[in-house]
Amino acid sequence: MEQIYQQYLLSRKVTTDSRNCPPGSIYFSLKGERFDGNEFALEALSKGCEMAVVDDVRLKNEKGCIWVSDALEALQSLARHHRQASGVKVIGITGSNGKTTTKELMAQVLSRKYKVWFTQGNLNNHIGVPLTLLSMPEATEMVVLEMGANHQGEIARLCEIGRPDFGLITNVGKAHIEGFGSFEGIKIGKGELYRFLKREGRPVFINRENAHLKEMLGTGFEDAFQYGTGDACDVKGSGARVNPFLSFFWQRKGVSEPFEQQTQLTGIYNLENALAAIAVGIFFGVSDADIHAAIAAYQPANQRSQVVKTGTNKIIMDAYNANPSSMAVALENFRSIPAEKRVVVLGGMKELGIESSAEHQILMDQLKAMAPDLAFLVGPEFKELVPKTKGYFWFESGEALIRHLTSHPVENALVLVKGSRANQLEKALSVL
Repeated sequence: MEQIYQQYLLSRKVTTDSRNCPPGSIYFSLKGERFDGNEFALEALSKGCEMAVVDDVRLKNEKGCIWVSDALEALQSLARHHRQASGVKVIGITGSNGKTTTKELMAQVLSRKYKVWFTQGNLNNHIGVPLTLLSMPEATEMVVLEMGANHQGEIARLCEIGRPDFGLITNVGKAHIEGFGSFEGIKIGKGELYRFLKREGRPVFINRENAHLKEMLGTGFEDAFQYGTGDACDVKGSGARVNPFLSFFWQRKGVSEPFEQQTQLTGIYNLENALAAIAVGIFFGVSDADIHAAIAAYQPANQRSQVVKTGTNKIIMDAYNANPSSMAVALENFRSIPAEKRVVVLGGMKELGIESSAEHQILMDQLKAMAPDLAFLVGPEFKELVPKTKGYFWFESGEALIRHLTSHPVENALVLVKGSRANQLEKALSVL
């Protein structure tokens, strides 16, 4: 490992893709379901990598190759070693919904005072977390590390790699329930972050109003840095409203004058994400004025809580991911926004296992209660659930939806686009 680390320090670049080989970088020969990275190790060396970490014994004596028993474990060990050697402070974030938005808001706030690195895109798993740590700039002082999981044990594993000094769980909901097995399984899996932090005696940030999180944290709750809407919170939010952007008031405990906060986010559910970022900023000594400015300046991207104007329509674009809890709050938020004409585009929810049919029926009941002017439902999950009433349409795929909208355009409407990433509903933006 020391030999690999010394080479890493020369370029501070690693790659797992033989098509992307920066000069001096280290190539890690990872395996997937349909590929073996060892097969491309020599190619990576020829393209500019200085070293290839391999776990195929046939490459043991090849020039430039370093043989290890497991290339993935070597990547994770290198990241853990670098994280410890760098001396950075790491804030770990997980949760069923909102972790990416919270991570980005938090990074914006902390960047007003510190040199901050944070998880790029969705690099939040057993490969992405090591790559995040190994790609941080040399002068980094703080890392906001997003940790994703769809099975128990994964957050614990990521904690051992990233060794967070502080942590936050946004919430728990029925996401990836197929892998976790049950809602209780989700709580156990996400709660692995709390268990790591408590074992190490490290601070926790928590939404005081979330009963599930309080139960998961258990003893030590009163010592946590708390945010929410109650007077007992270290950071209190109030007066939240959406039209279509979220605005609210916030104040730290013991301060009488609140800040009036405007955002470029839609969704009342983003209040807790913004309060989490504000709480972290206050904890780390960012000034109230800088926190206020950072939250106001943040612009969501990647189809998360975006408001997009297209022709005569206003689109609430939230099509990166979906699960029962995020669908419910998205519909409730959509209902609260004033509009003369409402159109809903929903994609089927994935990874729900045996609960899929029941959860999609609950979603349909919520949708019917809202009574939109038009509803477009995409994916096989909805096929047998579409109401026979006027205004409801079902499509097998996003492509079929686009063909319909091309010949039957929607105009002068407020439109919600929400669904799992697999549905690729963002492509419908061009015809909305």
